[in-house]
Amino acid sequence: MAGEEPPRVAVIGAGHRGRGWAALALSRGWPVSLYDPESALLQKAWNEVGDRIRRLTDLGRADPLVAAGAVATMRVGRSLLHAVGDADWVLDVMPLDLPAKQRLLEQIEQVAPQSAITVSHTSTMSASALCGRLRRPGHFLVAYSMDPVELIPLVEVIPGPLTDPFCTVKVQRWLDSLDRRTVLLKREVPGTATMRIAAAVWRECIGLVLDGVMELEDVDRLVSLGPALAWAVGGPYLSQVMNAGSRGPGIFMNEMLQVHEELWGKLASWRHLSTEDRQRLIKMVERTYAGEPAEMRQQRDRFIARLLDAMERSQGAAAPLEAEEFPPLADSEPVR
Repeated sequence: MAGEEPPRVAVIGAGHRGRGWAALALSRGWPVSLYDPESALLQKAWNEVGDRIRRLTDLGRADPLVAAGAVATMRVGRSLLHAVGDADWVLDVMPLDLPAKQRLLEQIEQVAPQSAITVSHTSTMSASALCGRLRRPGHFLVAYSMDPVELIPLVEVIPGPLTDPFCTVKVQRWLDSLDRRTVLLKREVPGTATMRIAAAVWRECIGLVLDGVMELEDVDRLVSLGPALAWAVGGPYLSQVMNAGSRGPGIFMNEMLQVHEELWGKLASWRHLSTEDRQRLIKMVERTYAGEPAEMRQQRDRFIARLLDAMERSQGAAAPLEAEEFPPLADSEPVR
């Protein structure tokens, strides 16, 4: 976005993800206003946004000179009008309640500039459903990123059938300027692509635990040190191509598809957990990971930052990485 003024960003929702988006934009020197109808939540958010900005600089994910004092520039909206009245980009990060979100989006449209683009951060609601009360649905779309949003670079961008393509491109440009990597969904599907993949994997992980095949902690270790590492380098398709070797991807993938076809009919396929199984799973998680996992989150953040550094040095996240390109992790361990 060289030569262009950064957009004025209004973050609506001072919860966990709202604070992450505010910290990310502020760390790049962008003007940000933060609003939440719960005033007590806003006060807590002020301190945590500053902590997140400092963590980004400590991890080498933000320029210290740009980020210095950034939180002091954040404007806390006294009202929705005060927060979005001059915004170019409105980020709705409020809780996932469809009627409440529809009312909020209608209110935002009434007080924001006509040129403003509103993006709802959600993994379960489509733009088609959310824009039902909007007069300008062309200026609305959905996006989704995993936690922590200020560190994980991937953002799904999901326009609705009525979204103006120009607005989609503009949001992608803004995200690119925040060092995000966007994936554009060609059409809406139930849930986001990220959540669909995560839901499929997690269902099998739950099945392995409830069926007594593995301990819960061992499932976390298996995924984090196995598929997660391999997919971080190349994703599921490129990983297959790299594994094919001299045989070529056609022959290798045909073999792998046959292997997986034998497994697909034996994987967990239930659509609902019983109340008993749900409670059993929750108790197992609580026993395995008792207490506040603050130290684990710090280890996770350091690991993500170092992995991103290695990817960037290898000339793009899609490029295969050599083992020696990974920096040592003497003070951190893979998150289980």
